[in-house]
Amino acid sequence: MSKPGPNIEQRAGYDPIRVADLVLEVARTDPGRVALTHTERGSDGVLVHRERSYGELSDRAERLAVGLRAAGVREGTLCSFMVPPSFDALVLGTALFRIGATLVGIEPYSHGLRRVTRCLDRVGPEVFFGTPSAHLAKRLFGWGKRTIRQQYVVDGRWPGVKSLDDLLADKAPTEPVPADVAPEDPAVIAFTTGSTGTPKPTVLRRRNFGAMVDLVHNQWSLGNGGDVVDMPTFPMFWIIALSCGGQVVIPPMDFTMKGPGDADPDALLRTIQEHGVRSMFGSPALLRNLAEHARRRSITVPSVRRVVAGGAEVHGPLYSAVKDVLGPEGELYSNYGATEALPLCEIDGTTVLKETWERTERGEGLCVGPGLPGVELRIVSVTEAPVASIDDVETLPPGEVGEVIARSPHISEDYFRDPAATAANKIPDPDGSVWHRMGDVGFLDEQGRLWLGGRRSHRVVTPDRVYLPLQVEPVVATHPAVRRAALVSVPRAGSFVPVVCVERSDEDRRGAAAVIAELRELMHRYPTTRGITEFVEVRRLPVDRRHNAKIDRPGLGAKLARRWK
Repeated sequence: MSKPGPNIEQRAGYDPIRVADLVLEVARTDPGRVALTHTERGSDGVLVHRERSYGELSDRAERLAVGLRAAGVREGTLCSFMVPPSFDALVLGTALFRIGATLVGIEPYSHGLRRVTRCLDRVGPEVFFGTPSAHLAKRLFGWGKRTIRQQYVVDGRWPGVKSLDDLLADKAPTEPVPADVAPEDPAVIAFTTGSTGTPKPTVLRRRNFGAMVDLVHNQWSLGNGGDVVDMPTFPMFWIIALSCGGQVVIPPMDFTMKGPGDADPDALLRTIQEHGVRSMFGSPALLRNLAEHARRRSITVPSVRRVVAGGAEVHGPLYSAVKDVLGPEGELYSNYGATEALPLCEIDGTTVLKETWERTERGEGLCVGPGLPGVELRIVSVTEAPVASIDDVETLPPGEVGEVIARSPHISEDYFRDPAATAANKIPDPDGSVWHRMGDVGFLDEQGRLWLGGRRSHRVVTPDRVYLPLQVEPVVATHPAVRRAALVSVPRAGSFVPVVCVERSDEDRRGAAAVIAELRELMHRYPTTRGITEFVEVRRLPVDRRHNAKIDRPGLGAKLARRWK
């Protein structure tokens, strides 16, 4: 259910995102300003930096926009965007925003090459933009063969396929033609990770995407972009700096074939130092590697003011480790959200370490902070069934655990041509707005801060009580023999048993029996963990491909169920 946007009759020139306009504005007033620095590792291991200006970016983007229109790519055209961060990725993204096309974001590495086929078939893009590697996979796996009518190669060559150079007009127009779009028109269709099921095509309409960009600008205090130097370690996050006139620093990472946990921490730290990076986003896995490498080499990065972690829960020790790498003005923030609703909450490391982490280690859950400006959070009674109206669920009081829902102008309102997924994950409000079901359980405290217990589907429901992963795992991790832990549900005798899978610390060499005895005593101390007695040692906890941080608890539970059958 979509809420109509204002002034939809006045379509021409409507652009709440304003990426192309802002790039053009900077190009006219400060054409030499650096838009992008691309850092790559040379064959000798030396980092090579290539800078491109706003003048170059805007000229190429506006010429490309003219060429795209001439080729029939225009408002509403569904364009598969399989291009990792690069100069031409920014050019293409800017041009597509200029003409009002819809970007379809799928990550081959994160989603898996075979899953991409199903994702593309669900959306049906008409145009395919991809690197040579993406075109090779397209040929091998038959991506989009039912609907794709045009294809172009980016950042290289591919036999028989035109490149962006073949689309460029001879010169940029003096005054670009504004896109004929309305607030409700889709700007981006982004697939969820699929870590808790089949990836869903999230629709971010132009009003949602524009509101999201504004929210991030205000929260990050980006200003006019003159002093913004941002290093995105997640593919589409280049838009953060570009949409405020700042500098995008593309790190030496393989975004196509490796996850963030595989990035070279030494190369990333050198990139930060050599370019004076001031802000960055990173998954907990990437930040953990950076902090550990920096500690071993006694490296600090005082230029960085804001590090944002997301994609999975951030634990207290990581805040402390990252803080040691930053200067006195630097801080690590955790952003809570989802593909459909990013970001929703934020909390800073200082608050976590001074106020909330001690409570987390006592089994109260993980505090992710209050809702950001414009975000309304509610805790409602838990149900697995679709909810037809917000009036059909009970809103729970502070301190009581239930399902987390949220609404805000930047949150997606539906899934692309998928009414079943929309019904399962959205709750209409009689006022015309839509609430998003986060799929998590937790509670709000008296200060309005959200405390998470974990995924609704990851709860362990026994005949006597319900156990929540984020109320159990941090307690287990306080034991010196434990590096990480995962609570899983294992079927047994017609019911379910809570079992904790433990990844052992390298520093603790004691026998399993002694450690398990101590863990059982530890579980008995707190109300939220009492009754858990079964522990299984695993070599490595399995994590998702996109962020290398979300633990695959259902997979672990299924594996144990097969072992004990």
